[in-house]
Amino acid sequence: MAGTSVNITSYRKERMSEISSQLKQGITKACLLVERDAKINAPVDTGRLRSSITNRLDIENDKLIGVVGTKVEYASFQEFGTSKMPCHAFLFPALESNKNRIVELLKGI
Repeated sequence: MAGTSVNITSYRKERMSEISSQLKQGITKACLLVERDAKINAPVDTGRLRSSITNRLDIENDKLIGVVGTKVEYASFQEFGTSKMPCHAFLFPALESNKNRIVELLKGI
């Protein structure tokens, strides 16, 4: 066995990079689904709330997090209601109605 050598090559970094890229694309697509339906569901007076709904991809402690929301100050009153106003939820129903599509979308990764 003199002169015999074994070379083991790991493609872990390359594969992890590929998986991360695919996950980013999948989560972005999922966010777009939810954003679209949230805009459809949003109550409209001036259109400010609807046009303010956006999505983004955050990375925290090696975790990919898809975020869909708005910074309009009255959005939470619309979503959850107040003591004087019923809720007109738009974000949670958008997520709920797309849950199965999101699972299927991410299964393919």
